[in-house]
Amino acid sequence: MKKNIKNALSEYINLTETEWLVLSNSLVTKHYKKGEYFLRENEFCNYVGFVDKGLFNFFYLIDGVEHIRGFFFLNNFISNYPCFLLGNKSKFYVKALENSSITLIHKKDLFLLYKQLPKIQELSRSIVENLYIEISEKYESFFLKTAEERYVELINSEPNIFKIVPQYMIASYLGITPEGLSRIKKRNS
Repeated sequence: MKKNIKNALSEYINLTETEWLVLSNSLVTKHYKKGEYFLRENEFCNYVGFVDKGLFNFFYLIDGVEHIRGFFFLNNFISNYPCFLLGNKSKFYVKALENSSITLIHKKDLFLLYKQLPKIQELSRSIVENLYIEISEKYESFFLKTAEERYVELINSEPNIFKIVPQYMIASYLGITPEGLSRIKKRNS
């Protein structure tokens, strides 16, 4: 499992074998069964992780209704990063949609590594910058694009999403009803 994260990190930064060994000693792998939570509302988020296997969604629970805000796919970084940094409680849930595993690093271990290996700070900054751009683009898309355009972007970026994610979750993520999603799918088939 750690090989997956090593490959992903190499896209951001080159670590020597010694640096990788120091980093990997702080990593742990945790397995989640379908339906188990990585994080719940009102919990603290003390980890940043990397999805080695499976799929997670994150959602807000409002009046008993799940409002899907996103997915963590294979080879995605996973966390509630604002809560991780600020020490706040989470306002959303992160749940495994299938049997999954995550390679994790605890907050205290990551901050120790910042002091030991300056490259880890650079790595974190690069990852956070990419996540910020991704989140900003999603936010803008709700103001600047139609639901159909958001659907097409989703299909282009995750072509197998309908094979692994229930349609009602995709509709919620796109900000439309399941019926609206059915109409869009029909027009784009």
